[in-house]
Amino acid sequence: MGELEEKETPATESATQHESAEEPKETDKMLEKKEESIEPHSEKSADNKKKSNSKPTTPVTERKASEEMQSNTSEEIIDVPVESDAKTTIDEENHDNGDDKKISTEDREVKPKKIPIGGLKLPGFFMKSKPRVDGDGADGELLEKEHKEETTSEVKLAKKDEKPGKNFGKRLRDFFVRKPAAEKQAKQQAASTGDADTKSEATAEAGPASEGNMRTNSDGPPPKRGLLNAIKLPIANMIPKKSPDDDVELGMGKAGLASMETLDDSLKDQDCVDKASPKNNGVDEISKLKKTPSGEIKQASEEKTFSDAEDIQISFCQRLRSYKCSVDDALIALGILLFIFLIAVIGYVLSYETLTSPPIREGRFMDAVTGCGMVEGLKEDGAFAFRGIPYALPPTGDRRWRSAQTIEGIEDCWNGTLQAHNSSAMCTQMLGNGTVVGDEDCLYLDVITPHIRYDSPLPVIVMISAESLTGPSPGVLRPSARYSRSHDVIYVRPNFRLGTFGFLAVEVLTKDSYPHTSGNYALSDIIAALKWIKLNIVHFGGDPKSITILGHRAGGTLVTALITSKKVEGLYTRAWISSASAIYPGKPLVESEKRNQEFLQALECQDVQCLRAASAEKIWDATPDTWLHFPVDVPTAVENKTAHHEWLVLDGDILQEHPAESWKKEHAGDPVLVMGTTAHESHTEKLRRRFANWTAEEIRNFIESSKIGALNLTDEAIRRYNATNYPALVSMITDIRTICPLLINARLQPSAPFYVVTQGAGEEQLATVDADVQAIMGRYEPHTVEQRRFVSSMQQLFYYYVSHGTVPQYDPRRRVINVGQDPLSQSDYPNCNFWISNDIVPRYARID
Repeated sequence: MGELEEKETPATESATQHESAEEPKETDKMLEKKEESIEPHSEKSADNKKKSNSKPTTPVTERKASEEMQSNTSEEIIDVPVESDAKTTIDEENHDNGDDKKISTEDREVKPKKIPIGGLKLPGFFMKSKPRVDGDGADGELLEKEHKEETTSEVKLAKKDEKPGKNFGKRLRDFFVRKPAAEKQAKQQAASTGDADTKSEATAEAGPASEGNMRTNSDGPPPKRGLLNAIKLPIANMIPKKSPDDDVELGMGKAGLASMETLDDSLKDQDCVDKASPKNNGVDEISKLKKTPSGEIKQASEEKTFSDAEDIQISFCQRLRSYKCSVDDALIALGILLFIFLIAVIGYVLSYETLTSPPIREGRFMDAVTGCGMVEGLKEDGAFAFRGIPYALPPTGDRRWRSAQTIEGIEDCWNGTLQAHNSSAMCTQMLGNGTVVGDEDCLYLDVITPHIRYDSPLPVIVMISAESLTGPSPGVLRPSARYSRSHDVIYVRPNFRLGTFGFLAVEVLTKDSYPHTSGNYALSDIIAALKWIKLNIVHFGGDPKSITILGHRAGGTLVTALITSKKVEGLYTRAWISSASAIYPGKPLVESEKRNQEFLQALECQDVQCLRAASAEKIWDATPDTWLHFPVDVPTAVENKTAHHEWLVLDGDILQEHPAESWKKEHAGDPVLVMGTTAHESHTEKLRRRFANWTAEEIRNFIESSKIGALNLTDEAIRRYNATNYPALVSMITDIRTICPLLINARLQPSAPFYVVTQGAGEEQLATVDADVQAIMGRYEPHTVEQRRFVSSMQQLFYYYVSHGTVPQYDPRRRVINVGQDPLSQSDYPNCNFWISNDIVPRYARID
């Protein structure tokens, strides 16, 4: 339609001439502008301002006002400076077309349009853009394009000069804030304002693109444009622009369908021209642009509308309700919750002991409380070891050969914290090779505990061990820090006096003490240790109501005799006795005192002062050899049972009656007692060297010359044991000396289980005397599957008994537990009745 109208209304000659004459002037003006910089207060600009009656503002003042507006508002306002040349161009064009008169509607319609290359308006297409400002027409396209280019350059310079940290906090918050409702509301508002008129803006603005490229702004030389400008608009239609700068340049246009009438609506709209202010020609609206947080450039007139829509803060609950959770999201959330829960559980478990236990100092020191002061232990293999804690006064000087005296006065305690770091000093004793070691000041004990706390006390195991009543002690029964931690038990090992220092009963000592008695000093040491444990073990994490006494060999003999005394009532809960002696004191104190006169004669002392002043070495030298050794082979034909020395005596204070008499009484299972031994308890290396290479004939001759042959029991004994080698012979000796005498004592206590370890080790498959306690303490080295099962069975028997007080495998009708690779109950032990019926047992039983 525009082309038809142009043909019907030809331009006048004067207009044509004037137009051709004015175009070079405009070109020259543009070239002059390229050579000289734009100054806000130039004379040319001042004259143009007077002619066009534009507002008296400069780009500098407008830029300052824009910056002040940016500082007062949270949104970024882009202020585009107004060029004086643009106003001059408009005034000159108006002057050429009709002096200073207003352009009428007819003149606007019939005036031919200037369509540069790249700005063709194709029928059926339009560009969607922002609303057109007043005064936009065919002649105003160049002006608007110049303002847009200047605005773009100003935006770029502002961004370039802007510091990275400016408004960083707000941009960071806006990045994480989701505003789906605000964006949706803005889109609906834009759709409802009638963008039909604005869709053709891109096409209108593309017209003066070539002319606008010849212009320059105040920031520098114009960018070079070439053939790409001709195809820029189609490319922009196919590839959407996301950069805010490109949107300003292209008018944020999007391609759409429209009719030819729609393309020319801007020319026919009289209101667009008439409403434009003659002073600024719509430049105020162009110069006030707002950059939204999403990156879009909006009109300042729309500032309040868009800011209100986008400033709406969506609450967390609303965003949470509007969020749709998928299965993957639920699984991720569940995994995070499980991970947090696992971390919390691990932290609680790791910190539980710290919360309930005293702190560890320097990674290795731990303190505990005793009735005499603080003691300091060391961390050892995951547990805590307190070694060398005194539980009684030193038995030296005037306290030699007296009952143990517990520490009761503060004058006997220590100052500060006792460093219980070293092992307890052994009591003076004689080793198997005759060497004397140890010290008289030896009444100390060791405590091994996995932790120290009061909320969950642990069972306590008190170890009493010695190979014989003269030593060595403690032998193989030593506490294990690893097993203390793994089985949650506390080990306590007290020292006690041995030999003459622990059992001498003579008349001069009896008269010097009150009550008038002597002997059994070692038993008084154990009683004092049990009292200390009962009072202090709670401060080491132990349970004073669950104390098990573990006695091994000579220590088992002491425990067996001690549990029949009233002195220990309430000091222990149960007892486990391994390989103890079956012969206990049967002589009264007076008779024992007479038998021990030979010791006084050897020591050459007849009074108490001489006895207590003698040195330890002189006392050991005066001890008769018959008190130190006991035969370990089969009973000889001339062996006199009554000639053996008995260390324990019926002192009338601790032991008031024979233990057998006490066992005959009904205890109703209280105290609980477990007794046992091993199948080859009598085995020693000395005995092996003696009999290992013997033939069957030599073994038969040896048995024939013993007490067995004297009773005409040789053939029956060889048949029962198949006595043709060393293991068979040592099994016979063990039955006579240890197993069968203990079985007799066990029969006196119907509630006491009795076990025999038969699982062998080594080439000869011997169950040695230490096999059971080594398995209990974890020092047994299994080499076969059967041996591993034996260790597991032995530990199950013992530690279940320590924790619960019962042996699950025990059957009162089948009283003997045969512990091989598995514990099996049987009614009796083979061959014991044979020896008992022939008066070999218990007459020749082992005596400690």
